[in-house]
Amino acid sequence: MDLDLLAIHDTHIPQERLRLAIEENRILIIEENEMIGWLRFSFFWESIPFVDMLFILEPFRGKQYGTDVMHFFEREMFVQGFKELMLSTSSEEYSQHLYLKLGFKTVGGFFPTNEPYEIVMVKELKQ
Repeated sequence: MDLDLLAIHDTHIPQERLRLAIEENRILIIEENEMIGWLRFSFFWESIPFVDMLFILEPFRGKQYGTDVMHFFEREMFVQGFKELMLSTSSEEYSQHLYLKLGFKTVGGFFPTNEPYEIVMVKELKQ
């Protein structure tokens, strides 16, 4: 994976943290001859997969890529023995509607300093 290419687009964390996520295989890249987007994750309480970021580049939005990578991620985490997934999303972002459609449930939220309300969501993984 090309850290420099990903770092151009994923500016939400320091480059060293991004490098660590790559080394730990916590980034799924979506591509078809070019980068379309990515899903970056970590672990809440070191035990629950947590989607830190799902990002689809503008020209590819609305074309099912986000849904497809989320389904892939859910299957992978289930196969690895995880029972649930977590994520959070800004109340101002449209992605909350995608996550609700994918079966996530709102379980709470919080107000980060100088940011809009952040919605916390969970989904139970089943086969």
